[in-house]
Amino acid sequence: MQEAIHYGKVELIPGIICDGYVLNDGTAVMSERGTADLLGMNHKALQNVATTGVPKTLKPFIDVGLNVATTLVKVTAKNSPHKNRKMTVYKSNFIESIMRAYAMAVGNNVLQKNQMHIGRRCVLLQSALVRTALDTAIKQAAGLSIDIQKTAQQHYQDAAKLLKEFGFNCSVNEEIAIKKDITKFLDVPESTLNSFLRKHKNEIQPIKLDYSTIRSIGYKAPRMNGYHLEDVGKIAVGMDTLIGIELKQRVFGEISSLAKPETKGEIEWRQVLTKVFSGFGLQCNYPIGKYKADFFIEKLMLVLECNGYDNHQYYDKKLEKQREQFIKQRYSMVRFHHQVQLETLFNGILQAKIGTVIKLYNIKHLYANNSSRSLHDYL
Repeated sequence: MQEAIHYGKVELIPGIICDGYVLNDGTAVMSERGTADLLGMNHKALQNVATTGVPKTLKPFIDVGLNVATTLVKVTAKNSPHKNRKMTVYKSNFIESIMRAYAMAVGNNVLQKNQMHIGRRCVLLQSALVRTALDTAIKQAAGLSIDIQKTAQQHYQDAAKLLKEFGFNCSVNEEIAIKKDITKFLDVPESTLNSFLRKHKNEIQPIKLDYSTIRSIGYKAPRMNGYHLEDVGKIAVGMDTLIGIELKQRVFGEISSLAKPETKGEIEWRQVLTKVFSGFGLQCNYPIGKYKADFFIEKLMLVLECNGYDNHQYYDKKLEKQREQFIKQRYSMVRFHHQVQLETLFNGILQAKIGTVIKLYNIKHLYANNSSRSLHDYL
């Protein structure tokens, strides 16, 4: 019998603490209860996998030949509260395979009503863990010390939590919203929502609800779309509504503490924005059609253009205008000079609306004077 020689508490999802072990052969495992809690599964349902196999809806997506048998080990880790006991554990490759299968089943819309909460959690976990692995690899290569669990927790928390705090309710299993949920929450007509969704069809993908789900929420329509909470978050902050403004204010109220408010002068904006918008889907040199944006913040549907370093004064004004017109059809846009103060940039972002461009610089004056004066001298 193998031995669990190292023990630790794993908290990938804030508030959900699971027992993790490393066996004497170096294999990473979780306790049976910890695995069930992590995946959001009923404990007995997880136990049944070992005897009856994976659920029918997952079979097309599960790894061929996956061993679903449980592993019994003896706990010898000195710091474990279960020392000297025998315990059923699940290996990390099994947990990952189950997680991936549930996520793929969500994408293919084949999960049963009572399985959707597991699928939703697995999708969020996968996204959080992929980002965490990337963050960790990059930062460790740069010689930084990384708290992996803290990073994973931060990435797991998405727009869903914030929306629920604002009183948003979903019609389907508290996980999937329909258009009526969104229009009621944002206080906008459905035609306005439809127009927004058409513009952002590449970023916001609807979920086709099956007929039994539609009937279960009190509708008789033969077809109906649903939307994940993360996409509802994009809609809320992307539309010019009172709720959208409040959400952005809440977001910036929370993230502004991550950066020094007195930051100004010639700073490295990529480093600052990466820190400030961690977990919000910040991407640099992001392709939009045939153009590229300096910074794109996915969850805010926002493009940031930093001017000053590369002599934007020499850009072709006509082509740049065409570029702006194309981008602002789908996103809000803020252009700022690299000497702008951080609080000025945040104020500009709060005012940003899809279809308009906020400009936080005066190129003509800045270059004509060629001085080191503060941007506030020109605002």
